[in-house]
Amino acid sequence: MEDRDDLRRRLDNLEAAVAALQRSLEILQTAIFREDRSSSGVPEPSTPSTPPEEPAAIKAQSQAPESPLVAPTPAQADWLQNWELWLNRLGIGLLLLGIGFLFRYAVELGWISDAVLVAMGFAIGTALMGLGWRLQRRAILSQFLQGGGLATYYLTIFAGYQFLRVMPWGVAFPVMVLLTLGAFFMSLRQNRAIFAVIGVAGGLGTPLLLYNPETSRPLALASYTFLILLGSWAIYAVKGWRSLLLSTFWLGWVMLRVSVTVQHVDQVVALQGILGLTWLGFTVLPPWYQWRDRNSAAELYRPQKTSPQPYGQTIAPFNPLIALSLSAALWGWSATITGRMFILFGVLYLGTSLLWRRLPPPWRWVYSLTGLVLIAFGIVVRSSSNRFILAPLAIEGLILHYLSQHYSSRPLRIIAHLWWGLLSLGFVGHLLFTGADRPPLWNLAFVTHLVVLGAAAVSTRFLPPPTRPLYWTLGYGVTMSWIQHELAPLGTGAATLVWGLFGVGLLIAGLQRDSAAVRTVALITLIITLGRLFLVDLINLAPVWRVLLFMGFGLIFLLLSYFFRALWRRSPVESSRISEEFPNKQSKENP
Repeated sequence: MEDRDDLRRRLDNLEAAVAALQRSLEILQTAIFREDRSSSGVPEPSTPSTPPEEPAAIKAQSQAPESPLVAPTPAQADWLQNWELWLNRLGIGLLLLGIGFLFRYAVELGWISDAVLVAMGFAIGTALMGLGWRLQRRAILSQFLQGGGLATYYLTIFAGYQFLRVMPWGVAFPVMVLLTLGAFFMSLRQNRAIFAVIGVAGGLGTPLLLYNPETSRPLALASYTFLILLGSWAIYAVKGWRSLLLSTFWLGWVMLRVSVTVQHVDQVVALQGILGLTWLGFTVLPPWYQWRDRNSAAELYRPQKTSPQPYGQTIAPFNPLIALSLSAALWGWSATITGRMFILFGVLYLGTSLLWRRLPPPWRWVYSLTGLVLIAFGIVVRSSSNRFILAPLAIEGLILHYLSQHYSSRPLRIIAHLWWGLLSLGFVGHLLFTGADRPPLWNLAFVTHLVVLGAAAVSTRFLPPPTRPLYWTLGYGVTMSWIQHELAPLGTGAATLVWGLFGVGLLIAGLQRDSAAVRTVALITLIITLGRLFLVDLINLAPVWRVLLFMGFGLIFLLLSYFFRALWRRSPVESSRISEEFPNKQSKENP
């Protein structure tokens, strides 16, 4: 009987030990999973907020003495990973600099020949690649070692062609192309985005690293760049690496800008075709990838409260801007034609975002924003010297606020605020540094200003309630300045009269709506008007106008005092409070 109890106790201890080992293994797997995802550029899914319930065996073992082998917690694993990442970056950077200094020092002293230096560079690159391949279990260290090996290859070929002159262009260029293809293959084979990024950077930089005036042709350079872009697009279509997309976008357009230097008609047509295909690829590929991968993306981000961030949103507004700018430089378009093309493409983007229902929802507001930016850019380019462009820009600001409410997009709302901020600065600057057109209140500038102020007022309808007071306050100040600007040709008394009528109108509106804020603004306006009446108009106006102005305001205030109670539509709470404080007076007024 005792033997059976002892055997059962040993079996329980064994099960507890196995469960503890299994838990330690899960923690280690989680740490490795995070390391792999951070190195490959794939976002990490969030963990549930409540930890899983521990088995009874583990609870029983928690009372036993701790094991000397303790697995790191997730927080400790992240801390170790960050330190390891930075140490690897510093180590590989210093190693590459040391290799460069070694080459230069050896050349200056004449220790070894140029060919031997190139061979040493290839040997060091191969050693780094081999060591990184052997240490694939250490994901971060492995990718930095192999990435350093690729960079060493590129630097060695560059130095061997440009400085040491031991490699002809016919050998250096094919070797670099093969190196780029190898980097692409490594990224797919090992599922590492860093290798694809290095391959894109090295492949697109090859024509510059191996620059030769005799062999460099604009059309050949553009065609080669487009082939590299096709390869990176193919990898992105499979993996969806954001770092690859961003590096390909910016480096690709830089190389295409270098190639736009020809004047022959046939080459211009071919270059325009490459520009158009590049624009189309960067326009279609990111939303297509998200739409194709929506099921897996939804599964990956299911624990999160927010939806996954769409791919390539940051480059969407820049893509057509760069493509159209390069096309304008290629064909030599005038400002009018360039502005029309920008407006045409802006309407295309805006219509696509509103009419194409199969477009992923987060991309709709991005394409709407892109369309508005293109239209605004076209208006500015076409009418840069025209001071009446504020009206269409204000209408676009109104559309931005409407779209931010329609799509419930906070980034779009922030952009709309910035849009109106810049537009307000331009409007105030126009009021301060330009005079009013004649005849007053009957000119195109007056209509333009009315459109701007009206669009700003309507925009407040699409703002969240906490933001509206700020817009109304700024709009009030700008409106008062605008009245002064427009009525300046009629003399100082005209602006004072309109200010006073504006304050009276606000007071009546505040009484009718029982709004304390509007009544306060009206009171401030009337105080400012009285101050202007005594400090400015009393000195500058002719005696006849001075008498009329003072008598007119006196009559207006007397009429307001007489009809004040009739105009004030008090709330039930306010009415009951007044009746409690002044019961006899209320009964006399309302028999």
